[in-house]
Amino acid sequence: MDRQIAVWLLQRGYADDLEQGIRFAEALGKNECTDEMLDTLGHNIDVFMTVGGPVTAENLLPFMQDKYNMATKLIKFWNENPKDTNAIFFFNECRKQGIEV
Repeated sequence: MDRQIAVWLLQRGYADDLEQGIRFAEALGKNECTDEMLDTLGHNIDVFMTVGGPVTAENLLPFMQDKYNMATKLIKFWNENPKDTNAIFFFNECRKQGIEV
């Protein structure tokens, strides 16, 4: 599921590429905030507007955990309902990224 979460993060601008998204998904699965996350997301306007500044591990981790949990729930729903319109678009993006669904 980390690879699908990585695609979700990438689609929403929370990762710069698939590999970074995978690293972020793995870290979030361990409830960790990495320096790479801070460097990448510390300049993300959505993050900054939500958590305020400066962006720190203490305020970034809960924000990203919320995103991770949302992604997990949505992907589970889409796997159970593959004909859902959002599921179709998501799985098409997964395929574009080389992830089999």
